[in-house]
Amino acid sequence: MQTNRRTASGALRALLTLSATTAILAATSHFATPTAHADFVYGLNASGSKGIYRINTATGGVTLVASTPSLTASGAGGNGLAFDAGSNAFYYIRRVGATNYFMKNQLTGSGSIETTLGALTGNQQILSGTFYNGSYWAIPNGASNTILRCIPIGSTFTHATLPTAFPFGASFGDIASTASGITYASSTGGSPLTSGFRRFDLNALGTAPTQLSIGTAGYQLAFGNTGLFGVQGTNIATINTTTGALLFTAAVTTPGVAFNDLASIPAPGVLPALAVAALLGRRRR
Repeated sequence: MQTNRRTASGALRALLTLSATTAILAATSHFATPTAHADFVYGLNASGSKGIYRINTATGGVTLVASTPSLTASGAGGNGLAFDAGSNAFYYIRRVGATNYFMKNQLTGSGSIETTLGALTGNQQILSGTFYNGSYWAIPNGASNTILRCIPIGSTFTHATLPTAFPFGASFGDIASTASGITYASSTGGSPLTSGFRRFDLNALGTAPTQLSIGTAGYQLAFGNTGLFGVQGTNIATINTTTGALLFTAAVTTPGVAFNDLASIPAPGVLPALAVAALLGRRRR
């Protein structure tokens, strides 16, 4: 009888463990499989109702997530938005006259804190930005075959201008990177040799970009959890990363909000998955 009770008790513990694990996996399953849910990206609105907004790509609804008081100054403009999940901060370029300032906007529990990290050397216009491998990357328009790399360090930063194999005269309105550094770029127009939608690798800047499409130009770019998105005016579309083909998904619904640049939201699910693994590890001991 005692042996049977021990066996039943062990079976009950195993059942409870399985039930708890199943509940946790169910609660976090939307992180691992986000295709059934609305996708989001960030956008910088530097005119009208200035700020950084979260964009629902399925409905066109927007929500303010960070204020940008520096962009309210007379003559100031903003562009090149990027998001670093590691520091929970946005980075972008504020341009006043011919001077570019590197900005950090740190998300906090009660809002955000905007900081000027310093001025960039050179006065080329910067209309694109992405964050990869601890660095902010941007392509200065009007400076052929170069890319800017900024490394935030506390309240300041270091930066370098690196050579690339971009086509002569190419200029880009936005870029967006995957977790491995594969980067997609939308041009601001120009000749057939420099326009369209391109792909290159931030780890191999000496390799020429691949032109995927001539027609997909002038879009702001960002990755959501389900793929690459583009915004042009009020139109939101998915972008095929193989062909550059566009598929309209929604229109921005808030009057007066137009996005100068987009930033990718990193794919969620890493922390929930690790939490489940840690939980299972503790139960085995």
